[in-house]
Amino acid sequence: MSGFKDIPVQELLPQRPPFLFVDHLLHYDQQKVVSSFTVPADGYMTENGRLTASGLIENVAQTSALRIGYIAVYVKHIPVQIGYIGQVRGLEIYRLPLAGEALETHLTVVQDIFGITLADAEVRSGGEVLAVMSLKTAVGEE
Repeated sequence: MSGFKDIPVQELLPQRPPFLFVDHLLHYDQQKVVSSFTVPADGYMTENGRLTASGLIENVAQTSALRIGYIAVYVKHIPVQIGYIGQVRGLEIYRLPLAGEALETHLTVVQDIFGITLADAEVRSGGEVLAVMSLKTAVGEE
């Protein structure tokens, strides 16, 4: 997992502050991506000291975007592509994370074909699973 954390996420994502919901890429391989994110106290989608359900979904979507960005920049050597959320399924939120809490988001690719990716995701804090979902994303034209 070393080395990924040194890559600036803004190099891999089309999103810009203050609408960033990932801090670091921790791991990348063809089947799995792991990101980290510390929930800001006064950030978008933080309400009453907790990240909202929409914020959790955006964190997972941006983790997927990290994967797409890594492939674009380091594998294909092309500019970062814009991705779109096509579907969120099986969303289960066990607990909304607190401001200041460090999250680790694990995204595992189930299928990736013709620019459409189906992935399963788990958002964790420490050893606790906070949320799970399946996410379908599509990449815009190159």
